Amino acid sequence: MNATIIVVAAIYFVGMIAIGLWAAARTRTSADYFVAGKGVGMWAIALATMSSAMSGFLFIGGPGIHYQFGFGTLMLTFPAAASFAIAWYLLGKRMRLLAAVRPMMTVPDAIHARYDSNLARGLAAIAILLGVIGYLATQTLAMGVIMARIFDLAVWQGVVLGVAIVAVYATAGGMIAGIYTDVAQGGIMLVAALITFVLALETGGGMGNMIQTIGASDPDWVSPWGTLGPGIVIGWYFVFALGILGQPQVAHKFYMIREPKRMKWGAVVAAAAAMVTSLVWLSVGTVTRYLSETGELILPMADDAAPQFMLQYAPALLAGVFFAGVAAASMSTADSFLNIGAAAIVRDLPLALGREPNAEAQLRWGRIVTVTLAVAAGGVAIGSGQLVAVLGIFGWGTFAAALAPALGLGLNWSRATPAAAIASLAVGVLLQVLLELNAALGWAPDLLPGHVYRAAVSFVLSFIVFIAVSLVTKPRTLAADVEAVMRA
Repeated sequence: MNATIIVVAAIYFVGMIAIGLWAAARTRTSADYFVAGKGVGMWAIALATMSSAMSGFLFIGGPGIHYQFGFGTLMLTFPAAASFAIAWYLLGKRMRLLAAVRPMMTVPDAIHARYDSNLARGLAAIAILLGVIGYLATQTLAMGVIMARIFDLAVWQGVVLGVAIVAVYATAGGMIAGIYTDVAQGGIMLVAALITFVLALETGGGMGNMIQTIGASDPDWVSPWGTLGPGIVIGWYFVFALGILGQPQVAHKFYMIREPKRMKWGAVVAAAAAMVTSLVWLSVGTVTRYLSETGELILPMADDAAPQFMLQYAPALLAGVFFAGVAAASMSTADSFLNIGAAAIVRDLPLALGREPNAEAQLRWGRIVTVTLAVAAGGVAIGSGQLVAVLGIFGWGTFAAALAPALGLGLNWSRATPAAAIASLAVGVLLQVLLELNAALGWAPDLLPGHVYRAAVSFVLSFIVFIAVSLVTKPRTLAADVEAVMRA
């Protein structure tokens, strides 16, 4: 490994730990730990929502899955611009207004405020825990791949090192650390994405040349569906475009905005940033497949697409910034998910059972659970044998199927009922888990036709159940403050 890359990466990691220590000094209450004291600017939240939803999933998982399956995988990232705008316009305002009238810290808090149901709150917490493990595993595996290439380690050793670093500053600084490291990563990701995009095009002689060369040997790879077929690709597009309405790592951050009047610009900033960073997925995945076809590059595994391209074709300084930036972005995203998962265990589940832990207990146990979740996610990342992006697709799909109807539609439709929220949450969680487990373990014949994205089935059925049950059950009278939020 080039010494420049190691030095840049080391400096970067020290900087991230410094942010964690600074954040720890500002973390005095459970509100600071879980929602950053509700005092973060719009620009910071816009970059943080983009960074936390993309990061290792986009920069490592994206090129890897694109390298393996082709242009159909772009349907995972091209909806990003529209989906972030949808989240800000349909969720942002109402989530922030709820935080103004109620003591909101978590997404299940919003579910409870809207439906006045502890059961709905508990089901939302369970859904979040399941999705968090998948998404955390995505980020820890991405960290492992990067750490392995920077420090010449095995991937499992890289995972252990990455988990240890993120556990330190996540445990100390909570959401304050996560937000401001997300902001730093978001800015660096934008610059690195643009430079890397240009470098990839120059290396491959232009997009047209690369597509023509790859298409000569594998025409399916360059087709709109890639090698996967329309069933999976269309499902990806649908779930990743609308499923953002159920992503707690995005919705949760709306509580923290200091200036609600400026929220309209957040959609623009987040959408534009997502569009720019998505260029890495397209360009690096394509150029590494092109270089593989011409015999210039041999990848030990698909997730090595971005790391190997940067090592062999990028200037050392750019490679160092890219490696460190992606690793740190994965860490800060992991921090956000650790925070969300810890809150589900130490706050949301006890509240759903009618017990309210005091603020000191939430803070103390939140830190303990954070470390436990980090270790568990590292174990899943090492033992799963999956691509980075595949783990992320599972996490996103779980959140979308379980939470998008009750949260995204429920906060915008006054006819929605508590019974509908409970039913859709239960259907979304159970169906998603059962379909995935059956596919992995082969308990019973797979009832879905080949090449169908399972989360899309769970997502659609969850929405159908939510709407149908709402129409046949009587809506509950909303509390005056929640009704005012719904009408705003």
